[in-house]
Amino acid sequence: MNLPVEVPTRREGPAAIEPGEPARELDTEVTRLLRVRGGELAEPLLWQRPSHRRETEDVVAHLAPIHSRLALLSSWGRESHRSSAVRLAYAIVWLRLAQRRAGEFGPRAGRSARTRVLRARG
Repeated sequence: MNLPVEVPTRREGPAAIEPGEPARELDTEVTRLLRVRGGELAEPLLWQRPSHRRETEDVVAHLAPIHSRLALLSSWGRESHRSSAVRLAYAIVWLRLAQRRAGEFGPRAGRSARTRVLRARG
């Protein structure tokens, strides 16, 4: 008797991230940061403290080796204690990774890549 075998499909990109609590938590922090940057929300007083800013900058520096949003989300999920500075740092890095990725595939990057190919050909 031959039973049909279900082959799992491979998902890539944002769809590969299982919808779960860590992803929703980080999304909430990123949304909050964007609303503060856009002037929709007032900057929390805690964010204005120099000690909080230094702590946030330290966490951002520790996250510097992370080069993908999927890896950052994985790291976020492992964090057991998320202070305000840690949450803010992860949101900042998440947005920086998005900007870096957009820059890699933007019109300027595409043009220079084509130019390199044309120059290499001759």
